[in-house]
Amino acid sequence: MLMWHRSLRRAPAALVGVVALLAPAGPAEAGGVVALPGTRPTHVTAPPDLARAAAVTAHVWTGGSNLRLRWNASTDVDAPGRLPHGARVSVRCQLAGETIAGSQRRTDLWNRISTGRFISDAYTRWRPRRPAVPWCNTATGARPPTDRVGFIRWAAANARAANARYRVPVSVTVAQAILESGWGRSALTTQGAAYFGMKCFGTPGPISLGCRPYRTTECGGRRCFRTSARFRTYNAASRSFVDHARQLATLSRYRPAFAHVRDPDRFAIAVHRAGYATSPTYSRNLINLMRRYDLYRYDPRAPRH
Repeated sequence: MLMWHRSLRRAPAALVGVVALLAPAGPAEAGGVVALPGTRPTHVTAPPDLARAAAVTAHVWTGGSNLRLRWNASTDVDAPGRLPHGARVSVRCQLAGETIAGSQRRTDLWNRISTGRFISDAYTRWRPRRPAVPWCNTATGARPPTDRVGFIRWAAANARAANARYRVPVSVTVAQAILESGWGRSALTTQGAAYFGMKCFGTPGPISLGCRPYRTTECGGRRCFRTSARFRTYNAASRSFVDHARQLATLSRYRPAFAHVRDPDRFAIAVHRAGYATSPTYSRNLINLMRRYDLYRYDPRAPRH
């Protein structure tokens, strides 16, 4: 599965050719960013930005019991508080996430209410019908530096924090962030603080807030086609970096790469061979980035190139 992003249009030509497939054997668990050598990258476009639309009113409808609030679009993480059956809520926006079968419908949509918490649309009653609810723009806080030196330093700080827990080489993570976010300029990044283009399948997990759709072009074999895919979004860049490292460290297919945590080049090659990317030049592109910008300096025990 290949996805093409025009968000890489400002990156060096050597960066073209990457798709992240953070997935176990079988159904994919995450997606990424791609453009193959000799082709024109295509933009992943977001839905219309309706973030400033007025809140719409709905009611909690459980059939009698209280409804637990959630931190994100899943049942993985509870938030303080519950709402009684019939409670009136102001819905600001929506994200996709875990599919819930409730009193009103079976759906993977979750509504973000005025408190910032989430309730499943499966327990949300709309009258007379469900309105057009905007997708949430979740990115908050300052954006990364726009110059490359500043972006690298900023990404390295986030990558170090993830490395402390999950051992993914900092140099590899920084190179991936450059490649997959187009130096922080992709729509996924600016709207959802997502630097690695991870897809949402079944649940956003405990770190992402939820997922939202983007129009994209996917390719399989020699055929490409336009489609829509849902990508994980975050409220902070740091969470995107941690989620990415967590996926690499916990999915069994990438376990062999962790025999090379002190050799970023070999780590990148091992992750590529494990199926992280379908582009034949993916690991080469990462290595070229690490060498061009001397990203190895962020891994003191790494061989110098």
